[in-house]
Amino acid sequence: DWIVFLASTYILELDASKDFARMAKVLPEDDPNSKNLKQGILSIANDETRHAAYLYEGLQRRLSDTAAAEIIAEWRQRKVNALIAMASNLFQKGGKIPTMVQEGAPTDLPDVEIAESELAIA
Repeated sequence: DWIVFLASTYILELDASKDFARMAKVLPEDDPNSKNLKQGILSIANDETRHAAYLYEGLQRRLSDTAAAEIIAEWRQRKVNALIAMASNLFQKGGKIPTMVQEGAPTDLPDVEIAESELAIA
């Protein structure tokens, strides 16, 4: 579904652009290395902003302004809910990030024998 892709990715790109801009803002400009790093990070922030603009334009082409605003608000809320759930889970586990096995990935998978010829990379 293009609407889901456009709206969810728009939120991620827009937020990433703001995050990169905040990171760049704290770097000093009196050190040449920091100044170059800051310029590079700001360039990335600008790229992310342009990506978000393309995605927003795609939404506007498919939806009315009101519908675009509603779907963006929905995906913004989904992102916030996911972050809250992740933080809550992290606090409940005492700051420990569980591994895949701890999260319930099956550990009793049968051994699969693969012929060496199948593993060869062309």
